[in-house]
Amino acid sequence: MMSDPFLPRRRKRSAAPALTAAGALAMLGGCDPAPSEQQVSRERYGAPTEVAAFATPAECKASGDFAAVTCDEAAAAAAKDDGATAPRFESKQLCEEQFGEAMCFQRDGQQASGGGGSFFVPLLTGFMIGNALNGGGYRYQPLYRNRDDGRYYTPSGAWLFNGGYGGRAHGYQVGSRAISTPVTTQRIQTRSSVVSRGGFGGRVSARSSGGWGGGRSFGG
Repeated sequence: MMSDPFLPRRRKRSAAPALTAAGALAMLGGCDPAPSEQQVSRERYGAPTEVAAFATPAECKASGDFAAVTCDEAAAAAAKDDGATAPRFESKQLCEEQFGEAMCFQRDGQQASGGGGSFFVPLLTGFMIGNALNGGGYRYQPLYRNRDDGRYYTPSGAWLFNGGYGGRAHGYQVGSRAISTPVTTQRIQTRSSVVSRGGFGGRVSARSSGGWGGGRSFGG
């Protein structure tokens, strides 16, 4: 721990000049700045990798970057995975606070994953296409838009950033583990778990927040 520069010290003839206000501010300014969202993403989800995100298969096909069959496969896979991996919330209000009014609906736990009870999930608003990191083919993920920042998020809370990456309107970056590691069924988010990390996928340093929070992340 740094010593306090303002603690009184015994005066000596050879003592350095008194610490000025400007010097004190400079020392305080030496503290580590808040990490950027890219740094937090790297910390939680690994090194960034390039992905593509689309709202519809038609939008994907119009980009000309993927075969029509790939666009259809990606959309179908996202819709299928959404049933098991969509973010889950204990109330409609809590879900809508993250994803917007009329953007959440109730889902029965028995139908979704064989469990009991019910919960609320956001509407599927897109799909992601990324290269499989272990060689060959693509990996797909469902995507959900956050109400406040309009960003796409994966089921586990990894966010897409650097929109327009690679000079393409649909190009983004995301932490590599959002591509390489399968996402399991999500835990139901409570208000306390959401607040503790500053919202769904809260972009706060994992060192200060204790990680992803109430939701289960990759393979957990």
